[in-house]
Amino acid sequence: MRSLINLSLGRGGDSQWTITEQPGGDLTLIDVDSEPGQALLESMNERGSRIIAFTRDRDSSFPVRLGKPLRSREFLSLLQKLIEGGWPGADAPAEDAEDAGVGNATGPSGEHGTRRDRAETMASGPGRSSDSGAGTNQRWKTMQAETASGSRTLAEHLRRNVWRKPGVLTHPGWPLLVIDPGSGAWFFDGTITDLEPQQFAELIPESAVVPISNDELVERIQGHRQRPLSELKWFAGLAQSRGQLHPDLVGEVQFMLTQVPTEAMKSEALHALARLLIRGPMTVDALLEESGHSRENVSAFLNACYTSNKLLLNRLAQVSSF
Repeated sequence: MRSLINLSLGRGGDSQWTITEQPGGDLTLIDVDSEPGQALLESMNERGSRIIAFTRDRDSSFPVRLGKPLRSREFLSLLQKLIEGGWPGADAPAEDAEDAGVGNATGPSGEHGTRRDRAETMASGPGRSSDSGAGTNQRWKTMQAETASGSRTLAEHLRRNVWRKPGVLTHPGWPLLVIDPGSGAWFFDGTITDLEPQQFAELIPESAVVPISNDELVERIQGHRQRPLSELKWFAGLAQSRGQLHPDLVGEVQFMLTQVPTEAMKSEALHALARLLIRGPMTVDALLEESGHSRENVSAFLNACYTSNKLLLNRLAQVSSF
């Protein structure tokens, strides 16, 4: 819990939390699965203290509880609710949190930005639209992948291998993501649909990922499912800009896939695009026309393939006459 709170301090805002072994905090966390914890619970209830029950019992009747083992997303979500002045009731428990015994947390005063709810979908499904076929002569819109100060989309950071050591993404508005480029893995206490497409379009600085040691990495990923980093690259590339191409992909360029991305095979629309592009070089307009898919689908697919390093680019030579 101390580690999570320390990481949360780097997420921006004026809010701060501290943990103390002494009484008198804004809330008290009690391990109610132990006899000493049960005794302390009765005593604290009599004093009218704000108590979080830390337990493995999912059927418990405690008004506010954290479930064992500790999971970062639920723990930080609970702290966020307290920052906003709320106190979760019995109908909205914060679930799934690690053994931490008994402790007190002193919270901030003031307001803090709310976190968005879970995402919807990251890519549109198959279907034809009015901007396919005859609309291929339209100019393709270009996304902003980075700023002069070095802020980039998450996809662009990953494509450029900016982070070469284990680290934790702690940017405001984002859930905590653990990235380990060395092993080609990432860890997240949730599902991919908990990440919103709007977040992937945000330009974040390189410092958004806080480096951690290998020992800290082992500690942070306990109880988290290991995921291939290629999965994060794919979805980050797919959702980083709706209906716009990466700047490197515009102009007189032919594309060809080195291989069909595994993630593309999970979508009928994206798999169909991959089957076309694996056959041989094509321009973006040719892919749009032959596939019959929307510009949003085509641009999202190409952006994801580029982020995943699965896309070969061939810039057509232009000959000037005199």
